[in-house]
Amino acid sequence: MDYCKIVNVMSGNKFKNFTNVFVLITCLVLSNSSQAANLVTTHGVAAITSNLDKNLFRTRAIENALQNLISQGSQTVDSFSIVENGQVLIDQVHLASKLGVQEYSVVKEEIKGKFYHVSLNVVVNDGYNKKKNNICRKAAPPAMDLSLDLEIEKYKLPAWVLFSGDFINQAITNHEFEPNLLKSNSQNKIQDQATLLYSLHKNDNAKKSSDNLYKLHASVIVEAIYNNKFLDKNLDLKVTMSSFISRENEKILERNVIDYFPIIQKNLNGLLSPVTRKDWPSTKKNMKNFVLEKLDQQLTDLNCLNFYPKIYVKSGEAYINYGRLDGIMSSDMFLVKNGDAKKIYFQLESLNEYQAKIKLISKIESLEDLIGSEVEVVSGS
Repeated sequence: MDYCKIVNVMSGNKFKNFTNVFVLITCLVLSNSSQAANLVTTHGVAAITSNLDKNLFRTRAIENALQNLISQGSQTVDSFSIVENGQVLIDQVHLASKLGVQEYSVVKEEIKGKFYHVSLNVVVNDGYNKKKNNICRKAAPPAMDLSLDLEIEKYKLPAWVLFSGDFINQAITNHEFEPNLLKSNSQNKIQDQATLLYSLHKNDNAKKSSDNLYKLHASVIVEAIYNNKFLDKNLDLKVTMSSFISRENEKILERNVIDYFPIIQKNLNGLLSPVTRKDWPSTKKNMKNFVLEKLDQQLTDLNCLNFYPKIYVKSGEAYINYGRLDGIMSSDMFLVKNGDAKKIYFQLESLNEYQAKIKLISKIESLEDLIGSEVEVVSGS
């Protein structure tokens, strides 16, 4: 690997005030020496909010330009530092990307009204032209609460078609899920004369609320579909399965799928019967495996979870409502999602299972203004 350091300590074309404002960018170039590079242009802007040295806002405009390049490319600078008035504000920011910034130069800069504008020419490797990868994290809750509704059009089915809530409940009990699904014995309820509804859910102690932030809910609807033609008689079971995972009662993942299971097939007025009553045990097993497979697939979605934590304040300290079991890592830093030119960064101070204490790095007037704001993870290794 190659390393490069780009130090900007200029005011115009002169070196001065280098203890006041400078940007140090350390690039960990992920490409080899034979990889081609491209020259791209990016623009940045920073609001001038005070009478401080203009180099401060120049620095912020450059940072904004590089950040804009990040949002366009597939990867970005692995680490950089921002120093204002001798104080390191951002250090070792490991942004999850592969865009190798080899060098840059300021080709244009001007002040328009209360904004500092810059244009940069940036040399990047070929990884910049690749499609941007979605960054996701693996959530690993130790257990989840399960609720499952099974709805069957029982009156339309032959009497020998037995597919009960007890059967599904036992199948779920015997199956190993990751994470573990917590449930109780099924409770049967007659919804109406046409439909039998089974509800399987955790109710070990109705008065005690669950400590699990993650919950999985699924509904399975079994309908009889007759498809009778001149010499043919067919009956399929249409199984519609909908599921979603919620975190703190907010839906974060969802799946919907439909499949058909033939239980009667008679051709040529019954001369040929590819599927009959004797095939029901294997069909029933296939339906059971279908439900288990779809539950597994829904849980697998936790391996690539996209989320935007929200900021809240407790006892004067800033927190986000996601933690270690949600995929937050100790090396992470966070960028407030807003439409402003100025980027507001936080660094991780302490990490718990489902929350993290964060520390403001950028200079802002009031932390209270950021309560409820979403942040995106901009670092981590």
